[in-house]
Amino acid sequence: MLFLINNVNVSVSQPSPTSNFEVAEVKQRKKIGPGLGVLIGGVVGVLAVVILYIFILSRRRKTPIAPVDKDVWRHQKLPAWKPALSALSKESEILKVSIEEVYAATNNLVESNFIGEGTAGKVYRGVLSNNQINVAIKKITDDGFGDTFFREIKSLLHMRHPNLVALVGYCENKSECFLIYELCPNGNLSEWLYGMHFSLLGFSSIFEQQTSFAQLKSSINSQKTGKDKILSWTQRLEIAIGSARGLWFLHTFPDGCIVHRDVKPTNILLGTNFEAKLSDFGLSKVMNLGESCVSSEVRGTFGYVDPEYQTNHKVSAANDIYSFGVVLLQILSGRKVIDMNMKKPMPLDKIAKSVMKKGGMIEFADPNLNGEYPIEAFRLVFELSLLCIGDKRKRPSIQQVTVKLEEALSISMRMKASITPSHTPDCIVFSGY
Repeated sequence: MLFLINNVNVSVSQPSPTSNFEVAEVKQRKKIGPGLGVLIGGVVGVLAVVILYIFILSRRRKTPIAPVDKDVWRHQKLPAWKPALSALSKESEILKVSIEEVYAATNNLVESNFIGEGTAGKVYRGVLSNNQINVAIKKITDDGFGDTFFREIKSLLHMRHPNLVALVGYCENKSECFLIYELCPNGNLSEWLYGMHFSLLGFSSIFEQQTSFAQLKSSINSQKTGKDKILSWTQRLEIAIGSARGLWFLHTFPDGCIVHRDVKPTNILLGTNFEAKLSDFGLSKVMNLGESCVSSEVRGTFGYVDPEYQTNHKVSAANDIYSFGVVLLQILSGRKVIDMNMKKPMPLDKIAKSVMKKGGMIEFADPNLNGEYPIEAFRLVFELSLLCIGDKRKRPSIQQVTVKLEEALSISMRMKASITPSHTPDCIVFSGY
């Protein structure tokens, strides 16, 4: 057939005087006339093209087409964490939410629903339509979003504790990943120490009950920004205790110690009654039972990372103790990790150590507390925070930290109870404890 097709092609495109086909064609043309000969030549050309096309098509059909192995394709194309996530979701009751539901819940991630930004991505307030619950939805945006996304789900999947933010569900597709948490309506500790946005508490009731415009307006007017809204001394202690209990739970987890690696005020969320909830487990590291440390690249936030960890790259529970010590210093002083208001900006831990040497501990206290705290309790927490950021070998465990903070709260409550209006100077109001 191939020879015949080539023959036809040759006869059409390159006529040869010696060809039998052409001699017959010339004789026929003399009989039937030149017009009909042209017509026949055209038909032959078209037939040649059609035959060639059929031949090529038949050759292609003879080549077997291997069936697509969907499983092989999936495992080749998808990163390793996706099959692992699929297995995890089957083992638990975690809610998998569609991408359409996420965008509907957040009104297409509208800016007015933006409530903060963590290490791995932006967080938006939303309402899930299936059960009408208020949630916080984090869109993972960092470069290694897949690993961060899976690590956080794996960390929170089987963990339930009053002082850890609860994971409600997740959403993932080819290009986007979302984590869905319980909503903590009072924001995070950082906002209350250094200036805050509107608390979400006044707005969450819109989705829970009928709220009149007058009530909403009153609620908005009652919200104050900046440092008009101050955490009292006892509130600060309770938040510190709640955070410590959350870390205690992580460090003594039955399956192995979990090191958070990013303890800081923005990752301490505040619930309806200002109960502390640790959040953002994207950098957490799980150690096997019996391990006291593991090697790892340095992760964390500048100012909160243990200097020894930066040097030896050894992850341990002591790293979280250091970070928590810095947080305690911030709770006491209301200062950021680097005080840029000083002529020579200094890290907060160095300021605290300098204050301790000079014996001017009270100067370290947040002016917004207005002196409304027992000196004994303040000293106890201040000295505890210095132990946390000190030599790794002398640092207390998180259990010991919790006990000391509870002792400071007990002292504060006794002092508060002993103060009566008749013994209270007019210039000092202790009701803010």
